[in-house]
Amino acid sequence: MNVLSFVCNTLASGAVYALFALAVVLVYRSSRVLLFCIGEIGMIAAYTLLHTWAWLAGEAGGLPTASTPLWQGFALGLLAALLASAAVGFVLYLCLGRLDRIASPFVGTAVTIAFSIALLGLMTTLWQGEIARLPLPDRSFRVGGQSASTLAVAVAVLGGILVAACLALLRGSRVGIEMQALASDRRLALLRGVPVQRRLLTVWLGSAALSGLAGTASATLSAVSIDGAAVGFSGIVAAILGGLTSPGGALVGALLLAVGENLTSLYFDARYSVAVPVLALLAMLALRPSGLSARVEHIVRT
Repeated sequence: MNVLSFVCNTLASGAVYALFALAVVLVYRSSRVLLFCIGEIGMIAAYTLLHTWAWLAGEAGGLPTASTPLWQGFALGLLAALLASAAVGFVLYLCLGRLDRIASPFVGTAVTIAFSIALLGLMTTLWQGEIARLPLPDRSFRVGGQSASTLAVAVAVLGGILVAACLALLRGSRVGIEMQALASDRRLALLRGVPVQRRLLTVWLGSAALSGLAGTASATLSAVSIDGAAVGFSGIVAAILGGLTSPGGALVGALLLAVGENLTSLYFDARYSVAVPVLALLAMLALRPSGLSARVEHIVRT
């Protein structure tokens, strides 16, 4: 068993799931809407990165190559990917930012499902089921006779930094504290002078950006494809495992899912790993519906 490779791949997958799960938690805490379209937002970001990179490089075939100037094209492509994600987040905010005044949060959840279908259709129209790898150098390194992928290490490290930064911002910054106040009691937050609509916009844009970063990280580990949007389901399950309102719980849920999937791939078959999130979700709903954080949510209409 290649322990080093297993650990690096598990941490990389956990970082991707954690970013997706944080996007779900941020929206749910503020709007009580379960964001189902995170995987689709992530793949739109990945496609945008890929084709912006190719356009900047002037590649006739439509895809960048290994000879394309690496970091400049990647950085500008990533910026375009974040802008594309933010655009989707802004549209979601326009549709759902004032949802509590007109409808139940369950309606908002249904709207995000409709968005996921619409985004899949958009990707099919624009990219016709194209499957491609990001031309990032992936070399193996060895430690003590064991090897691991440099891309997996990069995703694990950078993803971990992003997750830690998000948790720090939520707990230590003024914007994060105002978002927590909004999540606790929107009316009280409004009375205390919190700019509620501005913070809601921050939530939707931030969640979309996290989804975009998670999607590009997932594409880095595997490939850019429409089917890659399915990885967002693991992020949703991770958030549910964590209790839907706890960022820390979402992180634990993401790591548990990553360990379960990689152990399944190691000892059985990689094809069976797709069943792990489903089984984990069923087990959690049956044994501990409130999630690992044990915070029971009561949703009422006012």
